[in-house]
Amino acid sequence: MERLAKIFKRFSELEAQKSSPLYAYWSKEIAEDRELLTLMQSIPGSQPKPNMFFASVQYLAFKKNHPLKSYYSIFDRSENYLEASFFTLKEFVRLNEEALVECFQTKLVQTNELNRSSYLYPIFSEIAHKTEKPLTLIEIGTSAGLLLNLDQYKYEIKETEQILHFGDFESSVVVYAENIGKSLTAIKPFEVSERVGIDLNIVDLNKEEDYEWMQALIWPEQKDRKELLRKVSQLNKNISKKLYAGDFLQLIPSFIKNIDDGTQVIIFHTHVANQFNESLKINLLTMINNMSEQHPIYHVYNNMFDRHLHIDYITHSKTEEKKIIKEIDGHGKHYVWE
Repeated sequence: MERLAKIFKRFSELEAQKSSPLYAYWSKEIAEDRELLTLMQSIPGSQPKPNMFFASVQYLAFKKNHPLKSYYSIFDRSENYLEASFFTLKEFVRLNEEALVECFQTKLVQTNELNRSSYLYPIFSEIAHKTEKPLTLIEIGTSAGLLLNLDQYKYEIKETEQILHFGDFESSVVVYAENIGKSLTAIKPFEVSERVGIDLNIVDLNKEEDYEWMQALIWPEQKDRKELLRKVSQLNKNISKKLYAGDFLQLIPSFIKNIDDGTQVIIFHTHVANQFNESLKINLLTMINNMSEQHPIYHVYNNMFDRHLHIDYITHSKTEEKKIIKEIDGHGKHYVWE
């Protein structure tokens, strides 16, 4: 119970404070509420408990048209308002405990943080033009596969004295972010030969339930992200990709066997490896080393051993560290380019 309280306290102070005053307040109160902390024990250990709880509540509040849903559209930071919101939350939980537990047991935290493409695009552009090859993209923890579409989005990246534009200038999906590090230079378009996504559970945005769950995973104050998901779900229908549900340790090697030697393979995952145990992390690196005997591989990742974003090049089981980006917002809204 004490460990759970610390998780919600940390979530309030370090993750939600700047992005969601509502979730920050709720988390602070939950950390002191034994009744709610007891309920959290129903959330599987593999799932981040604050994210799962808040998504489940939001999902069900709209499904059931409960008065709690009003707090997701009116943003008042006054103490009285926040106190009233928490009272309503408690009432909702008491009425819907069984439905909440069902969500905990049947759903997964699978956010598609589209803004992470704001730093992945420059990285992939560098790789494509360094290797002079089209890219084969393989994403672990792909959810609905939206980051696999990153070359189909338009980007507006704010820097100190300018706004950079790159990507697909005709796209209806525009990704905004801020780079507060070294200036991005020579960001060129690149060709994607194949898009492959792997997850334990593939999200199909064409299904109403999946779409509503993805919306519920977005924090209340982030209306722009909700609108972006709406737009990208339409674009996503027209982009060819292969999405597989299952164990990436088995699926990736079987796919690599038939890869075109004329493409550059990039295996990437963002904010997924924090759900891996140490054994799985080692097995992932071993798998990449083994495959690199046949195909050179770029591995782009974070949350394996630290929070930094790493870009490694692996060939013949030898790893060369190409770049580390140490400061990146978890939602991809800003980063410090190195």
